[in-house]
Amino acid sequence: MRPLASLRYTAALVVFVAGGRAWANPPAPVLPKPSGPPPPPPAWMPAGEAQRQAETPVGKATWRPGKGIELATPDRRFTLNFNMWAQLLATVRREAIPAAGMEPWSSSLEFRRARLILSGNIFTPYVGYYVHLMFAPKDLGFKDGTPRRPPIFQWYTTWTRFRHANVQAGFFFVPYARQRMAPLAKLQMVDNSSASYEFTLDQDIGVQVSSPDVAGLGKLRYFAGVFLGEGYDYYKASDFGLTYMARVDYLPFGMFDDYSEADFERKATPRLAVGAAYAFSDRDHRTRAISGTAFADGGTMRSNNLTVDAMFKVAGMSLLLDFYWRQGWRLPGDAKDMFGEPVAVEAARNGVGWTAQMGLFIPRTRLEVTARSSGVRPSRRVETSLGRLDEYGAGLNYYFYRHSLKLQLDYFRQYGPGLPAGVADQLRLQLQAGF
Repeated sequence: MRPLASLRYTAALVVFVAGGRAWANPPAPVLPKPSGPPPPPPAWMPAGEAQRQAETPVGKATWRPGKGIELATPDRRFTLNFNMWAQLLATVRREAIPAAGMEPWSSSLEFRRARLILSGNIFTPYVGYYVHLMFAPKDLGFKDGTPRRPPIFQWYTTWTRFRHANVQAGFFFVPYARQRMAPLAKLQMVDNSSASYEFTLDQDIGVQVSSPDVAGLGKLRYFAGVFLGEGYDYYKASDFGLTYMARVDYLPFGMFDDYSEADFERKATPRLAVGAAYAFSDRDHRTRAISGTAFADGGTMRSNNLTVDAMFKVAGMSLLLDFYWRQGWRLPGDAKDMFGEPVAVEAARNGVGWTAQMGLFIPRTRLEVTARSSGVRPSRRVETSLGRLDEYGAGLNYYFYRHSLKLQLDYFRQYGPGLPAGVADQLRLQLQAGF
């Protein structure tokens, strides 16, 4: 009787699994290809619909360092650019006041970033797409072996039919501050400045209108957009506390690659880009305007954000300057502590910050010397929870194939009340490779 019972159980299990699979989405049926000439389209079909849906052969593939592999149809209605890069980072750090039970010196070797980028256009050269995915544990916010962040770093679609009104929609960096708008793979130092991380606006879901060349003058760009204001919390329901921003870039000597910090072109003619941006963040749930941590009292913040910046390049020398200002006011929440008492209201992080960064290529070599000073200051006029923080440092970069293969070394000292340890020294060596 036992073998018969086992057979019954096995049959029941097979039926159960098969039934479960039947409820899942089955593969779409593949229709056989008709033979002979195609029939005429129905009278109510849009003109040219068959041509739009027809197969298109792929032309030649091309590869370029830093751009990756591109596949394109002969008419370039469809293109796919495939690019990937990664960073391996070694760090030695000394804390003046280490946390309880910790040593003042620490070292680490981490797979810092691993990125995959897919981009191109579909149906027409005017409709583009950009997908930037991340896979490194730090990128995904691993904690106790569990990722806390989705792998989407940026994902958006563009429509560029009109040069003076390009439309972009999706999840991407708010075009507010120069250093954060520069691609991560094209940074001159191992990381952005402390002021940049404090005052810049992060990625968010939104829609922007822009022009890469206003009136065809080769001297002016603009960006204007509306964003959800939730950052990586885009999966949650929004309270209509949106973020509104606008940015203008003026290039008096003509267009150049001003969002790549190093001066690879080494032209003797000077190049200059001056930018300014303003953003109003309404009912933001985090301390740094689309970045930072949630307010402990459960409330929100409204804030005015302003930045001005400049990028100057000549003969292998580059100079980046920026200034930030934030003034916000709190909308307190009603959170209570474990004893049922209201949580103290945390003041907005009001204050200013700045960055001064320079790079210089040694003539006829691929070696670049870099230096940077950055600061954050709390406001003296209004209440603030922002702490003072200063950093200064220098570095060396060797570009084997520009940003496609480079080795970066830098040293920084950070100090001030805004740093938990009071004073910290950090030495970093980073290898970046990609195609």
